[in-house]
Amino acid sequence: MKIEFVFDIVYPMSYVAFEKLKQHWNEPTARKIELLPVQVLPEIPEEGLDVIEYLTKRYGSAEAYRKLDMAKSAAYGENIEVNLEHMRRMPNSQLAHQAILALDNTFDQYALTQAIFHAIFAHGKDISNPDVLRDVIEGAGLNGSKVLRSIQHKEIVDKQRDITQYVQNFGKHPTPYYIVDGEIWDKTFDTLELKQLILDHAQSLAET
Repeated sequence: MKIEFVFDIVYPMSYVAFEKLKQHWNEPTARKIELLPVQVLPEIPEEGLDVIEYLTKRYGSAEAYRKLDMAKSAAYGENIEVNLEHMRRMPNSQLAHQAILALDNTFDQYALTQAIFHAIFAHGKDISNPDVLRDVIEGAGLNGSKVLRSIQHKEIVDKQRDITQYVQNFGKHPTPYYIVDGEIWDKTFDTLELKQLILDHAQSLAET
């Protein structure tokens, strides 16, 4: 069984889903879940996206604020520290995703992913700024300068492109979600359902 977690680091519901996944970190097979960071909105400008303006254009003002409130409630339900004001501007996630992909160690990938989520939603950090991202990387106990140098390698750009193309082959789907054995796992992010998925994963590995 192969499990992949598709997410965008600047999406609050991705943060919530990641924290649910992290609850199962003590399960050895959970560490074999591959992180697939993708940009849902690659057209976000360098200065970031006004989330309220964007959602209002798509859904109307009332629905825009309702969606933010829903994300905030979901985060609080998982005891995740978020600041609603920091959710109003969405930074471009390309650089942060490349930093995650530049790490070979799964534990380091998870640690940096959590650190970036926290930097965005608890402190409003602009992770599209290389200097800010370097500080976040180093705050996670990693070498910020080394990671940022690695991002410049063609293989990281190619890896990000390949992941994007792979995910796009599944068509449009609300992010985040899991891909299990090449198919979208269209369940909720209920903790018990996720636990069962990880147990099934462990069993499949034991049988091979």
